[in-house]
Amino acid sequence: MKLLFTTSTGRTGIGGHLYTVRAHTQALQAHADCVVVGVGAARSPALDTLAGRLHYVGYTSDRSRLRELRHFLALVRAERPDVIHAFDTTSYAFARCAARRVGTGLILTICGGQNPTARYPSQFVPRVDRLVLFSEENERFFRGQRRFSRTMIWRIPNRVNEVSCDPEKVARLRGRLERNKPVLLRVGRLGLFHEKTAMQCIRLSERLNAAGHPVQLVLLGHAQNPGVRERLAAALGPHGVIISDPDFVRMGSAVLDAGDVVVGTGRSFMEAAARGRVLLAPVHAGVLPALVTEANWLSLFHANFSGRCVPNGWDEAANFEAIRQVLTDHDCRARLGAFSRSLFEKHFSLESVIDQYLQIYRESRPPQGWDWYDLAKHWFWLVWHSRRVRGSFSPAGSGEADVVD
Repeated sequence: MKLLFTTSTGRTGIGGHLYTVRAHTQALQAHADCVVVGVGAARSPALDTLAGRLHYVGYTSDRSRLRELRHFLALVRAERPDVIHAFDTTSYAFARCAARRVGTGLILTICGGQNPTARYPSQFVPRVDRLVLFSEENERFFRGQRRFSRTMIWRIPNRVNEVSCDPEKVARLRGRLERNKPVLLRVGRLGLFHEKTAMQCIRLSERLNAAGHPVQLVLLGHAQNPGVRERLAAALGPHGVIISDPDFVRMGSAVLDAGDVVVGTGRSFMEAAARGRVLLAPVHAGVLPALVTEANWLSLFHANFSGRCVPNGWDEAANFEAIRQVLTDHDCRARLGAFSRSLFEKHFSLESVIDQYLQIYRESRPPQGWDWYDLAKHWFWLVWHSRRVRGSFSPAGSGEADVVD
């Protein structure tokens, strides 16, 4: 079986969905012939480290996207996959045209996030025959929509591969911090979407220091928005640092061991669980992030450990006291670390769902007929969306496939 995975690289080549594609490809390579196609204005460091065939369809100044579609179709005809699996709606616009033309199976995965509404047009989702979702939040929404009543839907929560630590990078990161202070670590992009989570981390750091528990907060991530970075730096003050060095950001999971406590969302949460870190997750109506325990993890899982989480029995004061105990009680910290690891092994390991994905691929079929109205609406949205992606990109060489050894 030959699988072609495709995803949008946007204008930065950075994003959790790109690491999801990377992990998915690595896990499936032992079971199928895998090819990856990145579509967008930038290369992706996450994809560039893959061992296998990797292509880029780079955006040019042509805003119609027809040139890129022709390039994508040529790649599909050359690779002749049995299934095309898209991991966002941007690349799915290309995938649905190619699958119909060439006659390959077609699947779309939505990697969590806000449900699509008129208020969030960037979350537009076209009609789709086979849809994989990560969160219960998304599943309830799509199963409740008439336009998806005939869609085959699977909820397979996001999974990650075993995460490796880089001791040399961890040592270099810790070398930039105060030696005797516990580290509160948040790995995530510094942009508008994640600003609220970062601010919850900053408030927690402030309150812990004020309560006599000196900690240092590390906000590790690519600065997507200079204004957000400036606001966070001003709010952070002396209680921590912001680190955006590409060497650390490129593979943030490799330095998770630098954090005594890790604030995670989605994929970063699961990777920290794999490392057995004490975990916090953002809370929708909370001032501080929530300490993740056996009592509340399932309610946080509902929204994929995102800023939309509403934990059961939420008590802000009790949560803060529990976090204080973690910092002072070594046994408590060890128990929570072991619990985090058990979550990974039971619920977050990608290996546990490989057979399910292979069955979905075997049963996938090409799209039947053209839904011209939905296709036109999809491409209208894509052209509108791509106008927000400035700059152009050309893959190395003459536009042929870039092979990663």
